[in-house]
Amino acid sequence: MKTNASFVEAARLAMDSLRSSKLRSFLTLLGIILATTTLIAVMSIINGMNMYIAENVSNMGADGFRIVRMAFIGDWDPKKFLEFQKKNPQLKVDEFEFLKSKATLVKEFGLAASRSTKVSHGGETEESVSVMGGTANYAVINNYQVDSGRFFTEVDERHHLPAAFIGSDIRQRMFPNVDPIGKTINIEGRPFEVIGTAKPKGSVFGQSQDLFVIIPIETYFKMYGARNGMAYIAVARDQTVLNQAQDEVRMLLRAYRHLKPKQDDTFAIISSDSLVNAWQQLTGAIAATPDAVDN
Repeated sequence: MKTNASFVEAARLAMDSLRSSKLRSFLTLLGIILATTTLIAVMSIINGMNMYIAENVSNMGADGFRIVRMAFIGDWDPKKFLEFQKKNPQLKVDEFEFLKSKATLVKEFGLAASRSTKVSHGGETEESVSVMGGTANYAVINNYQVDSGRFFTEVDERHHLPAAFIGSDIRQRMFPNVDPIGKTINIEGRPFEVIGTAKPKGSVFGQSQDLFVIIPIETYFKMYGARNGMAYIAVARDQTVLNQAQDEVRMLLRAYRHLKPKQDDTFAIISSDSLVNAWQQLTGAIAATPDAVDN
C-alpha cells in the first residue's frame, strides 16, 4: 500500500508540474518534432540527390564510365592541375583502338569530344551550344533517345558527313513550327544537315541538358583536330562487373603506356559512382547527423 501511495503521489506531482508549465512542455515537444522532421527531410533530399546525380547528371548510367586525360572531383587545386597537365598526355585515337580491341568486360566502347560554340539557322543564333562529337554508339552510351529522324551511323562517321543530331532546345528555338529533319543548321558557319532530334532531358541545377548538337566524331576531328578534349566512353557488360571493367581498362592503358607498377596513372577514370561519392563527401557532415543524435 505504501508503494502504491508513493507511485500515485509521484504521478500527481508530475501532472501538477506539467499543468503548471504547459507552455514550456509544449515548446519542448514542438522542438523535438521540428528537429526530427527536419532531419528526415534533409536525409530524404540527400538520398534523392544521390540517385538524381547517378541517373541524370553524369549521363553515364549505373554501368557506364569514361576515361579522360584528367579529372577533378571535389576540391579544386591549381597546383595539381598544372602537375597533371605536365604528367598526363592527351588521349589518342590509336590508344582507343587498342583498348576497344582488347577490353572484354565492356559491351560498348566509343570516342567523345565536345566544345561550346555558336550554332545558327536563318536569323536565329545560339552562342553557347554544346557541340559534341561522338562515335555511332554515342547515343546508346550516353542515354540519348531519338524523338524524330535518326542518330548517325558508322557509315556517316567514316565518310565524315556533316550530319547533326540536335537537342530539343535547338529544335524549339530554331524550328518552332517546322519539321527540322533535312533542314540545315550552321556550326561556326559550316552547314550541317539535321538528321534527327532528341527527346528532352530537362535541366540539372537550372542548367538545360537539351542545348546541344551531336555530330560524327570524324567530322568533329576534321573541324577541330583529334587532340584536345577527347574522352573514351564505355558501358560495362552489366553493373555487376563495372568495377572489374574499369580495372581491366586501367590495366590495358597502363600497359599500352608502359607505366611501371609504382608509377601513378597518367589518366583518370570516372563513373556515376565517382560523382555520387564526391556528393556524399560534400554532404557527409549532414549525413553523419543521425549517428550524432544516436550517441
